[in-house]
Amino acid sequence: MKSMRTTMSAIARGVALGVATMAATSAAQAADQPALASTGPKSGAVFTGGATINGGASYLATVPAADAVDLVASIKPASSDVGQTGSLVAVLDIPGLGQYNLLSGGIWVPFDPANVMPFATKTLGATESVTILDDLVGSDTNLTGLTLTAYVGYYTGGDLSTLTYTSGGAKVTISEAPAAGCPAGTTANTAVGTFEGKQVCDIPSGSPITTDLHLTANNIYFFNGTVFIGDNTVHTADANKVKLTIDAGTKILSEGSQSALVISRAGKIYANGTAAKPIIMTSAQDDGSLDAANARGLWGGLTISGSAQLNSQSGFADGEGSTGEYGGGSNPNNADSSGALTYVQIKYAGFPITQDDELNTLALQGVGSGTIIDYVQAHNGADDGIEFYGGAVNAKHLVLSGNDDDAVDWTLGWSGKLQHVIVDQTTSGDNCIEADNLSSNPTATPRSIPTVSNLTCILSDGMKSNGHAFELKAGTGGNLSNIVIGGTLDSSEGCIIIANEDTFTQSGASIASLNGTLTLENTLVTSACAAAVNGDGPAWTAAQWFAAQTSTAGGNVDLGGPYSWANGSTINAAAHSIPSDSFFDQVDYIGAVKDESSDWTEGWTFTAYKQ
Repeated sequence: MKSMRTTMSAIARGVALGVATMAATSAAQAADQPALASTGPKSGAVFTGGATINGGASYLATVPAADAVDLVASIKPASSDVGQTGSLVAVLDIPGLGQYNLLSGGIWVPFDPANVMPFATKTLGATESVTILDDLVGSDTNLTGLTLTAYVGYYTGGDLSTLTYTSGGAKVTISEAPAAGCPAGTTANTAVGTFEGKQVCDIPSGSPITTDLHLTANNIYFFNGTVFIGDNTVHTADANKVKLTIDAGTKILSEGSQSALVISRAGKIYANGTAAKPIIMTSAQDDGSLDAANARGLWGGLTISGSAQLNSQSGFADGEGSTGEYGGGSNPNNADSSGALTYVQIKYAGFPITQDDELNTLALQGVGSGTIIDYVQAHNGADDGIEFYGGAVNAKHLVLSGNDDDAVDWTLGWSGKLQHVIVDQTTSGDNCIEADNLSSNPTATPRSIPTVSNLTCILSDGMKSNGHAFELKAGTGGNLSNIVIGGTLDSSEGCIIIANEDTFTQSGASIASLNGTLTLENTLVTSACAAAVNGDGPAWTAAQWFAAQTSTAGGNVDLGGPYSWANGSTINAAAHSIPSDSFFDQVDYIGAVKDESSDWTEGWTFTAYKQ
């Protein structure tokens, strides 16, 4: 008997030779769906998952041939089955070769619908994770061009008739290796030729790109001017959106000034990097000669626009830097998907056009919760690192380093969630968080009340004189918890400031009757900073509000040293309480990184600025 990797290699050789290495066991195996049971999925059971190249940060329908893919699934048994003895089943369909049943130890045998065998039998938990394929590289196994389909299920009490399973299956296609030369929709840059040993391909700017564009990692890509993906039609059906796909390890260069990459409401971006091969978006000047600590504002950054809800009067808004209209008007779609950003570096972006019209490193404009933002670094932006303009998009694993204005900014009624956020204000930054509801109408609804957990804010004496850890203003709410505020601050205005009368009045009529819409719980603040909580409302002060928060206080903040964001033992002894929402990882610490050994930033982030 062979391991899965060995077996897949054997199967691959069989495909290459046109020889069936394993015989079909029944006519049912020729069907698209294995004959597991006649009843199909049980009511209440939920199956999710798919193919991932980055540990589940995102899932792909098509995987580049050179990238190692895992095919995984998550089973949430019906509530009546949780706690019962259950047998877990996995079946893999390989075109031309039939279907195979996973056994314990990673052994695969031909699937027999009359004798479905489990790979594990155990007491069923609320969620069961299943790894079907692990580190499969299509180009190594000669599986390029094939679509693999996996089915998972379970049955209880040893009774196969109770089997419930995924009726559609999780599919993944192993793409062919990219052809030499520039992909369709781009052209060879004959003036530059090559950069870092790769062909430079130009992405057209100006007129919107209205056909799908796939940027493969065997080239470097360049644009000059604003690139629009999609024509910005409101509420375009998801299947009709123009897709920009960017493979892991791809580098994109921008000429500069206002040159920006804009994903419109009619577009989607699938930038799926890995820890080993992040996607890099940067300036064309980033050739190794830049001052990594001080270079900023060299191009326009990345803007994503969606059709989710805003609290502007019309439900629409115009993006800064002429990036186009966004929002869903009177018929918003808060579940709108603009694609996925995973393991992406965005460097030296953000462009100040005027004082009130500035491009951010990453602007999320009316973006819906169907969008994935996970493992993204915004480094040395000339304006904000990431700004949320309304919408309901969530984000995890953000590294916001050296940004010249605010690291996190929100407005226009943003209702999303954040977890695992590092803010490293190492130079001339402003606030770790600047937040408002709507500056022109602080009582506009829906009110900005995002949920933020596990954020580390590292302050610096080099910050602007009016900079803060948090500036909460213009009527904003927000439920912040499990926060660490460290570093040093010489701001004359204080560490945490609450501004604008409506921010106070909408958060509670008195200090004894705070309504829970503006909170900072389970938080450790460096002592000097905790003593500088400023702002006076009509009935209570910011200092009173700070003192009323649960498990929040000033003290010793033992981060790992200069430019290190890992917790020390004092921080890890602090009380924590992670929001119960399913978006949040139920970790056992406050701050963004528990310790040096569990630093999720290792490998994929840009750290040369620390030297």
